[in-house]
Amino acid sequence: MSKYSKAYIYGIRCNTTNLLYIGSSIKPMKTRLTKHLTDLKGYLGINPRPRCYRSSFEVLMNNNYEMFKIEDYPCETKHELEIREGLHMIKNKGCVNKRLPCKLNVKDHEEELSSLPSFI
Repeated sequence: MSKYSKAYIYGIRCNTTNLLYIGSSIKPMKTRLTKHLTDLKGYLGINPRPRCYRSSFEVLMNNNYEMFKIEDYPCETKHELEIREGLHMIKNKGCVNKRLPCKLNVKDHEEELSSLPSFI
C-alpha cells in the first residue's frame, strides 16, 4: 500500500480577509497545521529556527483561520498528489499560493479541472 493512500487536499481560509491557501498532505491535518504555524513563528522570529516566507502566512497572520479538507485523494505518488493540488489552485485563481507544486499541462486535465469545486 502506498503512503499516499491517505493523501488529501486541504484549504486554510482567513476568516478576517477571506484569503484562501490550498495545500496537500499525507500527514494528519493537525500535524500539517502545526508545521504551518511553526514556520510562521520562525519567519516572525518567535521560533529560534528562522524560516523563509511562505504564502500560507497570509492566511495565518490574523490568527483567525479555519483549516478544512477539500477532498481525500488517495494516489500512488507525490507527483499525482501535486497535480491534483495544482488543479485546485488553478480552479481557485484567487488563492494566495504563489506557485504550482509541479509542472502542469492544463490541457491534459481540462475535464478533471471542470469537475472540481471552487471555493473563491
